[in-house]
Amino acid sequence: MIKRVFLFLLTNLLVVTTISILLSVLGIRPGGGLVPLAIFCLIWGMGGAFISLQISRWMAKRAMGVELVDGNTGNADADWLYRTVERLARQANLPMPEVGIYNSPEVNAFATGPSKSRSLVAVSTGIMRSMRRNELEAVLAHEVSHIANGDMVTMTLLQGVMNAFVMFLARVIASF
Repeated sequence: MIKRVFLFLLTNLLVVTTISILLSVLGIRPGGGLVPLAIFCLIWGMGGAFISLQISRWMAKRAMGVELVDGNTGNADADWLYRTVERLARQANLPMPEVGIYNSPEVNAFATGPSKSRSLVAVSTGIMRSMRRNELEAVLAHEVSHIANGDMVTMTLLQGVMNAFVMFLARVIASF
C-alpha cells in the first residue's frame, strides 16, 4: 500500500514538473483572460493525461506487482496464458504485448500501454483460479481488443478534455 501511494505521488510530481517546465518555456500563464486560461487548462489537462498514458505500462507493473511471463516458465497456467495472448494478438494483427500475472484475490484483468507496440495484458491470480480456460480466453480476447481498438488513447483523449474542462470551469467559478 505504501509503495502504491509513493508511486502515485511520484507520478503526479513528475507530471506537474514536466508540464510546468513546458508552460514556462512557452510563456503561457493562467492569467490574462479566458483564451490564455483555456490554453493553460488544455495544456495541463491533455499534458497530464498523455504523460500518464506514456508511463501507464511501467506504472501498472510497479504498482500492481505484475510479474511478466514469457511462455517458458514451466508453470502450465502461466505458459497457457502467454500462448493464448500470443495467439489472440496474432489473430488481431498486433505486435505481441507483454503478458503478466499479479497476485490478487480479485477477479480482474486489464490492458494498458501507450501504443499497440508497447502494451501490456495482465491478469490477477484470482481470475486464474476462478475461471475455466475458455472463460479466461474470452476475457483475454476482450483485453486484446482494447489494444487493437486503441482504447487507451481514446480514454486518454477523453480524460484530457475532461481535465481541461474541469480546470477551466473551476478557475472561472473561483474568480466569481
